[in-house]
Amino acid sequence: MKNYYFRPGWVQSLAFLVVFPLFISLGVWQLHRVDEKRELMNQRELRHGEPALPATSEAWANDNNRYRRIDLAGEFDVEHQFLIDNQINNQQAGYLVLTPLRIVGLPEAVLVNRGWLPVGKDRHQLPDLAIKQAKVRFIGVIDKLPNVGFKLKGAEIPSPGWPSVVQFADVQRLSERLGYPLLPYQVLLPPDAADTYAQDWKPASLHPETNQGYALQWFSFALVLSIIYVWYGFKPKPNADQ
Repeated sequence: MKNYYFRPGWVQSLAFLVVFPLFISLGVWQLHRVDEKRELMNQRELRHGEPALPATSEAWANDNNRYRRIDLAGEFDVEHQFLIDNQINNQQAGYLVLTPLRIVGLPEAVLVNRGWLPVGKDRHQLPDLAIKQAKVRFIGVIDKLPNVGFKLKGAEIPSPGWPSVVQFADVQRLSERLGYPLLPYQVLLPPDAADTYAQDWKPASLHPETNQGYALQWFSFALVLSIIYVWYGFKPKPNADQ
């Protein structure tokens, strides 16, 4: 390399100084997501093995109770149910069914996630969400409400009529629609309970390996960018070939 010197153009250098740190930061962020997902999976496994909580006000006041099992008794509000739209299962579009449960002894209700239903041939024809037995007792799992990464304006507003279709679950909006307060959680209905639909409550659904792949991809982009920057930054010295 004695006949070459390193002098990249200022435009190339500026682009490199902007894009290279961006690729690295995106890769690091994906590694953080891997750690977060693994921690959630560990929490879910550990807490699922703990005794079921009684459905008291204290159980809902502790954010650390996510993934804890809870012993619920109450009555489903069968006339007022929500369909969370744009939910994909096995590459098929559908809804998550959230049914309010009026809990015995508490002023608030909780939304019970009964699982996933496919969209029919006609979106104007909503599925029948009939419940055979409204008064129930079961042990479910406390979880955060379904969320989306990108929220369109007005997507939190439930549609008129029942069941009501909504893009994502905003507790305040859904409480206003029902006319009574809701707890800021959902409960995952156990697969062996009555009136369930397709379910995938497994921790493996978090897929941390996907984020590992994304991290490797961003770091690879940074490496390729560095190679290109160095390769085109070297220029032959004047009269180097004479």
